[in-house]
Amino acid sequence: MLAASLRGARPHTPAPPPALDGLPPSLAPLDTSLPSIDGLDAALDALLRGTNDAPRPLTALYREVHETCTLSDDAAHALATRVHARLKRGIEALVSTLGPPPADPAPWALRLCAQWHACAARLPCIAQLLAPLLTSAAYTHTPDIDALCFAHLTQQVRQVLRAEHAVVRGAVALAGAVRERDLAHADADSAQDDAPRSAGPSDAPARTEASLAEAPARNEPWEEARTLRASPERVREDPAVDDLGALFALGRRMGLDAALHAALVEDAETATARLDAELVAARGAPARLQQSAARVAEHLARMRAWAPWAYGDARVVDAAQTALVAAHAEALAALTPALLDAHAHARLAQVYRLLARADALPPLRAALGAYVREAGGRIVRGDAESLVAALLAFYDAMQRVLGACFAGDAALNHALRDGFEACVNARESRVAELLARYADAQLRAGNTRRTDAELDACLAQVLALFRFVRDKDLFEEFYKRCFARRLLLARSASDDAERSMLLKLKAECGPDFTAQLETMLKDTQLSDELMAAYAPRRGPMPFDFEVSVLTQAHWPTFPETHVALPAPMRDALAHFEAFYPTCHAGRTLHWRHALGSLLVTADLGRAGVRELQLSTFQAAVLLAFNGEARDARLSYATLAARTQLPPSELQRTLQSLACGAIPTRVLRKHPQGRDVHETDHFTVNEALKNERRRIRINQIQHRDTREEQRSTEQRVFIDRELLLQAAAMRVLKARKTIRHAELTTEVVHQIRNRFAVDAAELKKAFERLIEKDCMERVEGERGMYRYIA
Repeated sequence: MLAASLRGARPHTPAPPPALDGLPPSLAPLDTSLPSIDGLDAALDALLRGTNDAPRPLTALYREVHETCTLSDDAAHALATRVHARLKRGIEALVSTLGPPPADPAPWALRLCAQWHACAARLPCIAQLLAPLLTSAAYTHTPDIDALCFAHLTQQVRQVLRAEHAVVRGAVALAGAVRERDLAHADADSAQDDAPRSAGPSDAPARTEASLAEAPARNEPWEEARTLRASPERVREDPAVDDLGALFALGRRMGLDAALHAALVEDAETATARLDAELVAARGAPARLQQSAARVAEHLARMRAWAPWAYGDARVVDAAQTALVAAHAEALAALTPALLDAHAHARLAQVYRLLARADALPPLRAALGAYVREAGGRIVRGDAESLVAALLAFYDAMQRVLGACFAGDAALNHALRDGFEACVNARESRVAELLARYADAQLRAGNTRRTDAELDACLAQVLALFRFVRDKDLFEEFYKRCFARRLLLARSASDDAERSMLLKLKAECGPDFTAQLETMLKDTQLSDELMAAYAPRRGPMPFDFEVSVLTQAHWPTFPETHVALPAPMRDALAHFEAFYPTCHAGRTLHWRHALGSLLVTADLGRAGVRELQLSTFQAAVLLAFNGEARDARLSYATLAARTQLPPSELQRTLQSLACGAIPTRVLRKHPQGRDVHETDHFTVNEALKNERRRIRINQIQHRDTREEQRSTEQRVFIDRELLLQAAAMRVLKARKTIRHAELTTEVVHQIRNRFAVDAAELKKAFERLIEKDCMERVEGERGMYRYIA
């Protein structure tokens, strides 16, 4: 067997040609004026025909070719000219057997491809026979035999038959036929497996694409065809796929790239036009449009999988799909609310992939942002008790949607965050206050069923929602009040959890944000040290007694409510007031009984002896029953006289003792009801049903009233003005003179982690500084300020 090599053959390795078949009959003799080797023309004819009827042995011809080439360069050149002419005549005979292309060009194009592949397969044998000529110096600048033959084939097809369009149309028609067969196979597989249509055909094109990607790049189309046939990745044994790849390669080598590309683009646009019509027909019917979008996504996925072998280039499909999806981007994006409400995440992911591949995501970003604002707005306007929990659940659900349906797209994440920020801040301080109270509920003692990891995860969720709050100073003020109660009433779940939350807030907003909170924590530690110093000097007392001494500037302001304490408690307070100046001279103590707590042992008659964890006000009310008969009824007026509590505070305290949860009702109200009136009477509840010896009574009186909430907000607004003035002064001291726009930018940058700066508030702060002679306007320079030392 001759070696299939175009160059580099050696004279001493001749071999008989292989048995080949399939070429046209004998060719006419060439011009005899050229030097000839007896029988060479007939041998070339036989090799091109693929027969073994050469008149002379190929080894003898090989030696004569070698001898001719050694005579002179002119002789070698003349021989090369004769051989080239003979091969061109062979190519012309090959093309003549095809004839003009018929109306259906696909079979004709396939025959052309097959004839050329057969001819190309025999050219290495001819090259082996002519090896002395091909390696001679006279042949150095002459084209290779395969390049020469293919160039002449291209000339015959394009100029003689004028059939280049037949090659293009045949390739496109064959591609369409293969796709139709693939769809038929997919439908059959779906019917057999009772599975969605998209489950069947997607693997085959993908694997074909992988095999093509792994195939080495070659110039010879027949080598590409052999690579496809040998690929172990093939799923569908359809030889037309290999023929189509070879036909595409043949057309590209013939210089028909532009024509092929244009025809394939037109074919892809025809396919997408049918999809466009389906989408247009489904407009106005969301349910139908969802189904149509799913079918379109499925078909476009097939087109992308077909692209390497049915369209020749993925860019052809991408361009057609981009035009299709861009025309319907608004309608597809409008499906977002319905798909989210229905939890149709698979279809939502299809819509995202359609729009993302077409670079048409802006409508989806707008639809997602609008959905978050609307759905989040309904939550914010809803029940205050469940507002934060609902917002956190909604945020968590949207984060899962972002990852599962939108592949974590950064632009959609921005739209999601902008939507949450808008709805969270839609009602000024509402979310800031409720979020602080929600964090307080999580950090309070009593959540014994939660592990530290679960508590930390919950606090991380609170912080995620906190990032959307613009008025962080309002959150800080409400959180500080709740934090104070947890510390003073010993209601914290753990010190580690408190410190963990402070570290999270510090990392988010800076050390200034948590400075007062950290000082509050430090005050409780100093109070413990103070009580340790007081213990040896307090003398005998009928009860344990602890005092928390707080720095008034760092703790929130609580109302100073008067209550008539029992004599032993008054004596204990007076004793501590006498001791305190010995440690801290010049300081004055102000008692805040609303923040006090007691552990009282109570004899409840038939209910037994219980230990009650009470507030100071609750204890004052219960101690009013001392010395009375067990079945004594005390009126509201009697309790008011003995405790001297304000009416609002007394009503809340009695409500907590007589109208709270049934296991904590240590008093009975007559008549029964949830509200306390001045005509009510109260008795000790000897029928208390609670198996625990120690009972904690909920402290209703510690919930902020509306007046206190407004007072808190008012203090925050006053602090804001001072903060703006301080920030402006820092900038002025550093810059001395500065323009209004620059000063505004610097102040906003410094305050950005505390609250959203309003232009009117900023202007008011600048005016106040001018009134205080801290800065002045520079005459003759509009919008310029100067610092006044």
